[in-house]
Amino acid sequence: MTVQIKSSEAQQNFGRVMDKALIEGDVIIERYGEPRVVIIGYQRYEELLEAERSLAGLYITYPDASSEARQKGLILAEKVRQEYKASPDESLEEGMRSLRGRS
Repeated sequence: MTVQIKSSEAQQNFGRVMDKALIEGDVIIERYGEPRVVIIGYQRYEELLEAERSLAGLYITYPDASSEARQKGLILAEKVRQEYKASPDESLEEGMRSLRGRS
């Protein structure tokens, strides 16, 4: 469970705030009504670091919007349409809906 407290409370009761982070979960410290920092237990910190390390080599790639990729998509859609015997004037989405029984 996450707890949110004011920065003045955190300053005056730092020991209790640390205990809250260990027992109750993350403690969000706000200043002037806006969240500013979070105090978390050391074990959670280690877990977050490990998760970050495991994601370090991943890269986000965006869909290929080139005309070549679009043409390949149209060819694939036509193959799917033929395989499922969709009518030529039926869109692929309509064909998929009918296959799912949502016509």
